[in-house]
Amino acid sequence: MPSLLACAFLSNASVSREVLHRLARRVYPYAADEYFLRWTEQEVPGVVDELLEDLLNHGLLTASEDRSIWHRPPAESSEAVQLSILAQATVPILERYYLALALLLKAGSGRLTAEALERQCELMAQRMALLYEINSPEFFDRALFRNFVEQLRARQVIELTDEERIDFDPAMIEAIVADAQTVLNEQVRNSILQVVHR
Repeated sequence: MPSLLACAFLSNASVSREVLHRLARRVYPYAADEYFLRWTEQEVPGVVDELLEDLLNHGLLTASEDRSIWHRPPAESSEAVQLSILAQATVPILERYYLALALLLKAGSGRLTAEALERQCELMAQRMALLYEINSPEFFDRALFRNFVEQLRARQVIELTDEERIDFDPAMIEAIVADAQTVLNEQVRNSILQVVHR
């Protein structure tokens, strides 16, 4: 969870408490499943506030007096480096999710089966790993993509039609993608989109 919060500051000097809570609410269920995190979804808002205070106490973030806006340290500081390192544990998960959702949006609702999406995710992630020298086998682990798709189904973000094709509301997927854009830097997003749209 501290890593997820730190991700929000990779591309943003300041982030509102509201955005941090929304990001945690949207991403936590998927990260929790992959990392075996212990908090229930109802506990997440309190955990977010508690962890923000911890990051503040360690000098990794500063905040407005009312805690409505949070700021990362100056870019050249050792605290900013520590915050960036902390974020790196969660970045691969967010990149995989962004890749899967970008492929889903490109295909359109009712076009892909879950198996076809998993296969495309695996292939695109392998291509990215080669192109951008990502040395992390779990980045293109098909089982992790399968788990993400199952989580999307369980949370009713997607459903399967009678023909086993993935049906979804594009606006809902686009909202999730917009949150991913908050935490993934532009270079990473562009790299993923280039691979997806080739």
